[in-house]
Amino acid sequence: MNDYIKRILILITFGLNAQDNNIDLKFNHQALLVNNLQETGDFYLNVLDFDEIFVGAGQNPPKRWFKNSEGKEIHLILQKASIQKQPKGIHMAYSVKNINSFIKHLNKHKVKYSNWAGETGTIQLRADGVNQIWIRDPAGYWIEINEAKYDNSRP
Repeated sequence: MNDYIKRILILITFGLNAQDNNIDLKFNHQALLVNNLQETGDFYLNVLDFDEIFVGAGQNPPKRWFKNSEGKEIHLILQKASIQKQPKGIHMAYSVKNINSFIKHLNKHKVKYSNWAGETGTIQLRADGVNQIWIRDPAGYWIEINEAKYDNSRP
């Protein structure tokens, strides 16, 4: 085999190996343990306007699955043992087009919101100019709602 063909084969092999090593992770779901599956599930359904979807896993323990408008999923799993409350730094974040409209929606559902410092009914302006508020779901998980650039078309 001449050197030219050997070089071509090496380049092809290297190229194929490089493609095999290309990791393309995409977010699938987040699982949350909850003590009250009905109340917490209804919060994601009614307050955050997620769609309830088919549970593709067994029901031992019982579960409810939801997806948001981007198709990102939350899987709620019933746990009888008490759930340890998480610090605010461990949270989910969602963006809305208009934070004031979302706050009206929260008020309709009697959901309290605050800024990072915990001042109830206060919108916070982040250093990057984005408005944000903080809420907790019934299981106690923190959720940031912000008015960051809203782009539903991003992959």
